[in-house]
Amino acid sequence: MGTSASPATADLITGLLVGKFEVDPAAIRADAHMAELLADSLMVVEMAITLKDDLGVSATEDELRELTFAEFSARVDERRAG
Repeated sequence: MGTSASPATADLITGLLVGKFEVDPAAIRADAHMAELLADSLMVVEMAITLKDDLGVSATEDELRELTFAEFSARVDERRAG
C-alpha cells in the first residue's frame, strides 16, 4: 500500500472536509487522525456516503476512525486509481 496520495485526491478530501463539514483548514495535516477532523459519528457516516456519491469510492467507518489524513488520502487514491 502506498503512503502518499496524489495532490488531487488529498485536495478533494480537504475540499470535502472544509466545504461540507466545516473543518478548519489549519487542522488538516498529514498526521491528523480523521476521527479528530470528523468530530462525531454522524460526520463519519456522512463522509463515507459523500465519498461514495461524489468520488465513487467506498470507505469504511473504521478507516475514517483509525487512519490519519495522509493514510486515508492514500487509501482513497488507490481506490480511485484501481
